Amino acid sequence: MAAENPVVRDFIVSIDEYPHIKDTETLSDAVQTLLSFTCGEKNGLRYGGMLVVNEKNELVGRLNLQAILQAFDKRLVDVPGHEGKDGEYPNLAILWEDSFFHKCSEKKDTPVSDFMTKTKNLVKGEDSLLKALSIMLHSDEVVLPVRENGAIVGVIRLEEIFTAICGVCKL
Repeated sequence: MAAENPVVRDFIVSIDEYPHIKDTETLSDAVQTLLSFTCGEKNGLRYGGMLVVNEKNELVGRLNLQAILQAFDKRLVDVPGHEGKDGEYPNLAILWEDSFFHKCSEKKDTPVSDFMTKTKNLVKGEDSLLKALSIMLHSDEVVLPVRENGAIVGVIRLEEIFTAICGVCKL
């Protein structure tokens, strides 16, 4: 790697090492896929999202933990935000608890295509890390798919960019 001009390709997480799922698979499949990527003593989740591909292995979207949790029960998105201790919905979680856990079981066979987010941004392997960082900062994303020769080869995460930049800057 050239220390002065680091490129995305040198820091990607390979598609073989990053969760991905077909758009025809279900919410339950998505959860099981994410749970298969753990690390550390407590088997914590390694990644907070996954890529979604079609039958031709073309990238069609992505899922993050928030989208999966919201897919369990749409009420989580439809109700105005929590306003604190004196807010209008201070005990909403308690009121919903039983029905929420019942609803999430009912949703397990929902196809991920029903709640995935379309992918708006991606980078190429030869792109500079600063270009990837700029896209992330402007789009409020922390993971970008990486394309080389027309195929998705992996992702670049903010963590890798941060580590690389700190190394180049000798911090």
